[in-house]
Amino acid sequence: MEKIVVEEDQEMELTKVDGNLEILDGATVIVSPNVEYLAISGDLISKGDVVIKGSIIAGGLRHKNGYLEIEGDAKVKEIFVSSGKMRNGSKLIVIGNLESIEAEIDGSLEVEGDFICKDVDIMGSCKIHGEATVEEYEVSGSAKHGKDLKAKEIEVNGSLKASQSVFVEEDFEISGSAKISDALKAAIVNVGGSFACSTLTAKEVDVGGSVRIDRGQIEEKINVGGSFRCGEALEVPKASCNGSCRFGDGSHVDVLNVNGSTKVGSDFGFQTIKVNGSFQFETNASGDTLLINGACQGEGLLKLNEKLSINGALQADKVEAGDVDISGSFDGEEIRARFIQVSRNSRVKGTLIAEKIVVEEEARVENIIADEVELGENVRALKVQAKKLNADPSAKYRTE
Repeated sequence: MEKIVVEEDQEMELTKVDGNLEILDGATVIVSPNVEYLAISGDLISKGDVVIKGSIIAGGLRHKNGYLEIEGDAKVKEIFVSSGKMRNGSKLIVIGNLESIEAEIDGSLEVEGDFICKDVDIMGSCKIHGEATVEEYEVSGSAKHGKDLKAKEIEVNGSLKASQSVFVEEDFEISGSAKISDALKAAIVNVGGSFACSTLTAKEVDVGGSVRIDRGQIEEKINVGGSFRCGEALEVPKASCNGSCRFGDGSHVDVLNVNGSTKVGSDFGFQTIKVNGSFQFETNASGDTLLINGACQGEGLLKLNEKLSINGALQADKVEAGDVDISGSFDGEEIRARFIQVSRNSRVKGTLIAEKIVVEEEARVENIIADEVELGENVRALKVQAKKLNADPSAKYRTE
């Protein structure tokens, strides 16, 4: 195998190279107009500022100390761009499309066209103006994409920005920062750093850092230990919020566990909510069961098909439910239910309306309207309206 060396500031026209091609600082290689590509059977090795006028095919590409500009397409098996010792570092610029099996960028990479590579490791920086299709993508430095990015797996320890959409077949791991102007579609999303996109579609999402999206559809579950913000509607079967969560208007969560702080927009739909922390809904929410061990606050109508259990505090305008158990406090206009039980020492402000209402000892209530009412020892009620009333002699109330 031969080796061709293009010396400093030399200009050389080539058709093919049977071996390695070494190009030194200031040199220019012109690809013969008689061939589509300059075929290099060995490696392309460049040092300094180098220009190749045309397209190339090579076994490997190794560049350092300056800019290597390829004015065409490049197809190589391996790419290595070192950080270099020069002030501006080392940079590979491909005016056309770049295709490789493996790329290790310790310096910089810029591709005007499309980028196809199986294994990519960005330790320095890259800017891809066209579409990018990769399998294993690790970004420890910074990466910018002008069009769609498609990958099997992505790990971001540095910074990733995409002007369009990102599609990930398997895991998308973010311990640094990632910002996607359009949509992200991935199987598993794990955010330990910061992440933002317009539309999030995933199977599972785990948030230990910070996430901001416009809208989302999650197939199975989301776990939030950090901060999660969805400006519009979020659809997810199961959500566990141990940090801070915000879901927009029209969101729906089948099962929601609130151990931190969660706020939802208007017309929130659910099956079961368990509140151990703080939960707030805007105008109107509807579901099956709400269990409150912490604090819950909302406006408009809270409608429950099955059960409301208040072991903490609920502040709401109006509530409709099947069965209601108040062991803490309620502050609002009214609760309508089939059956309401106010446990010992509980406090209720507003009107209770049900078929049957039981108020246990030492409880304090305001207005009661029911077919059947039971009042325990030392109960205090402002007004009771009942067809059937069974009250302890120590209870104090006024009837109509």
